[in-house]
Amino acid sequence: MKNVRDRRLYFDVLVAYLGTASIVALCYFQFSLEWVVTAWAAVAFALLAASLFLNKPIFLYQGLLLSLSVFFRGIAYNLFGGSYFGEGDWKGDYLIVSSASAILLASLFFAFRLRDHFKPAPSASRITQFLQTIARRPEQVQFFVAVALVTVMLALKMKTGMITVSWGVEGVLVFLLALLVGERSFRLTGLGLLLLCVGKIMALDVWGLQPRDRYITLIVVGIALTFVSFLYTRYRETIRQFL
Repeated sequence: MKNVRDRRLYFDVLVAYLGTASIVALCYFQFSLEWVVTAWAAVAFALLAASLFLNKPIFLYQGLLLSLSVFFRGIAYNLFGGSYFGEGDWKGDYLIVSSASAILLASLFFAFRLRDHFKPAPSASRITQFLQTIARRPEQVQFFVAVALVTVMLALKMKTGMITVSWGVEGVLVFLLALLVGERSFRLTGLGLLLLCVGKIMALDVWGLQPRDRYITLIVVGIALTFVSFLYTRYRETIRQFL
């Protein structure tokens, strides 16, 4: 009886993955190539919602795998694929990659509720247990995929003099999100982006930018650092609870 149940279980998993693969393939062929990344992000959003409401871990695993596919698709095609698949050096625009990232961030609503929702099976293989361990913190995957896409997009899309400014604004927004959801890794990411801005200013911007761009960069990053410092002081007790 145990072998029969195991075979039935594996058959259910196979059917579930084939069904999701069919939807993903449909998105690939029905949407323009630039918008595939956004369509896949929407499917990942739906899979996480299905996992929560149907209490099925398989949809969580599929959603995380598809979110990683969104990352690789966005990097390989939308951001760096222009020179290979088109005439320009940029494939898509702000709206395409930003919309995919926004959908992934919206899926945090479900991802936080799925954290530690499914316990790893003690009898599973090491690889399976490793994947199940990652799935215990799905909000990390959704967040870092979205932030990485936006960060790389800004580095490629913005003018040289405005990259640091855009990263500084992104760092502040990430820090505000961290305060809202109470996640330490998000807060450290926001601080890391601001420190990246400081390092870039000292290493490159001070020496290579035009005076006007240099002043704008210093002013905006200075305001961002001051604002984050104020938030640290204002919400010190709340931040300590994250630790």
